[in-house]
Amino acid sequence: MNPFARTAAALFLVNGPKSNSPLDAEKICSALIQTLLEDASRNLEARAWQNAVQTVPYQVGKMKLTQTLNCTMPLGGLPDKLASMCTSESQRPTLAKSIGSYLKQFGKPTAFNCLILDQSDTAEIHLSLTCLDVTEDRNPEKFSIASTQVSAKLKLSNQQTQAAITEAFGSFQATSDQPFYLRTELIQMPTKSSSMEDIHTRCSGRT
Repeated sequence: MNPFARTAAALFLVNGPKSNSPLDAEKICSALIQTLLEDASRNLEARAWQNAVQTVPYQVGKMKLTQTLNCTMPLGGLPDKLASMCTSESQRPTLAKSIGSYLKQFGKPTAFNCLILDQSDTAEIHLSLTCLDVTEDRNPEKFSIASTQVSAKLKLSNQQTQAAITEAFGSFQATSDQPFYLRTELIQMPTKSSSMEDIHTRCSGRT
């Protein structure tokens, strides 16, 4: 791998029960993919992803967190570390393991956008967008990871919300056979942290 090359990556992930028809989360994801593909020159920019996510109506409990972590770890542990930063504790090890496997295709990722639409509870969708940027120190085992995370919920039990989602995204079908898309069928998330967190990692951060 060329050490001077920046490797950016992105992943869309929908989690929810198996269904004969597309879940609302799958339809929303397909629409956002289409939006981001309209401008190939910007489809890996964090700002473009954040703007796309803002188009989803009736988001509640919206939160945005920006922080920078300074980490010391073996280089091989970087993909798993980035994956863990994209998932909540309740989503590990299952989703984080899948994301980490995807990232390992890129060797040493230096930027990563990850959108998770979790409809494991059919009455609501948990939306989580994480945009990461990695800066390597002179020491090859030291990294600075800048993170911007946006999270929100869509309460499908609310008739007005469901109607708006159906109107905006009802015509979209589920995405399939795309290398940047992952569909998982995990109805109940485990609560214990994964073995990937046993990697020797020391991080300090600031918001």
